[in-house]
Amino acid sequence: MKRVLVIIDGLGDEPLDELEGKTPLEAAFIPNIHYIANRGRIGRIATAFPDLPVESLVCIMGLLGYDPDRYYPCGRASFEALAKGIPLADGDLVLRCNCITVDQEKDIIRDFTAGMISDSDARKVISQIALPHQNWELFPGQSYRNTLIIRNAGIDVSTLRCFAPHMHIGEAIQGILPTSSTPATQPLAHEIADFLLATRQQIAAMELPAACMANMLWVWSASSKPVWPSFKERTGLNGAFVGGLDFLQGIAMAAKIHFDIIPGATGYIDTDYAAKAACTIAYLQEYDFVLTHVNATDEEAHMHNYLGKMDAIEKVDRLIVGPVLQALEKQYGDDFRIVICGDHTTRCSDGKHVGDPVPYALYGTGIVPGHARQFAEKYCCHHQAEPSLSFLQALL
Repeated sequence: MKRVLVIIDGLGDEPLDELEGKTPLEAAFIPNIHYIANRGRIGRIATAFPDLPVESLVCIMGLLGYDPDRYYPCGRASFEALAKGIPLADGDLVLRCNCITVDQEKDIIRDFTAGMISDSDARKVISQIALPHQNWELFPGQSYRNTLIIRNAGIDVSTLRCFAPHMHIGEAIQGILPTSSTPATQPLAHEIADFLLATRQQIAAMELPAACMANMLWVWSASSKPVWPSFKERTGLNGAFVGGLDFLQGIAMAAKIHFDIIPGATGYIDTDYAAKAACTIAYLQEYDFVLTHVNATDEEAHMHNYLGKMDAIEKVDRLIVGPVLQALEKQYGDDFRIVICGDHTTRCSDGKHVGDPVPYALYGTGIVPGHARQFAEKYCCHHQAEPSLSFLQALL
């Protein structure tokens, strides 16, 4: 049997006055997903875990059956490092390092993407940053996403508290600089904070394109080297991943799930949805399980852009779900299952992640139709939330 899991990042939301009391999902024109919901079943998945951040890494780990309480390395940065081919050792501290825009007068975070800085501009910034010690290494990544590694830091990374910039838009930077929950880690936390503040002066002195909005670096997602059992060992399935984000490619590497770099898969509203669909369909010929991820919905919600989020949902339906569903029904008859779900809720109202259970629609072999009216939060919420760690069994 073929199995497809389509994760629409940050899918859930709250009703908006601008959409006449509907959520972006409810307001979107998504006939293919409604088809799946009507002929299959809908419900909710509890993807958040107590005492862990509500973010894609934790939530997707659970959806893949990896208990975050056991396998979460305290952040996504180590997975991004793996995807970039950066070797990691025990004791290394790995941090996501964003190029951001700070309001110079108000001293607040204005944009966690530095205006969606281009890869070339980000590399110009990163290449000129002076690091305080030889065991500090800074690697460029995708757009605003870079990686800072402190080799042999020798700390418990769970004691280092760093704040995700996309969750603190409009907040004063002095109140959210890195800190520690223990005295042993506090000196390093202070040193990292001083380094971040110093990057403001460093970047100000650089000769950068006038359109470049980066004026500070910001670290978060402190993590360590991940060690996981393979997905096949856990499930018996050969798996493949379709997506453009580094940390998800790192998850695939840690779980020994196959993936290829997809040209045009950007992780934003301009991502090549059709290429993702084509890759998903091609993988089904060789693999038992395919995870296809779309991040654009989450990015648009962080920007408070409900129309952009709705547009991304519609593109997923038209350009990914439609072709994949057609291929499944044509090529595999009644020997397949497909799930459409979110990983967490991202509210357009304030751009924040929320740990509410996420909606899902499941269709295929052995699934009794529930004849749902449509796929939307208000219909899914009538169902008891299912734990994410056991939900994968529904696909198996």
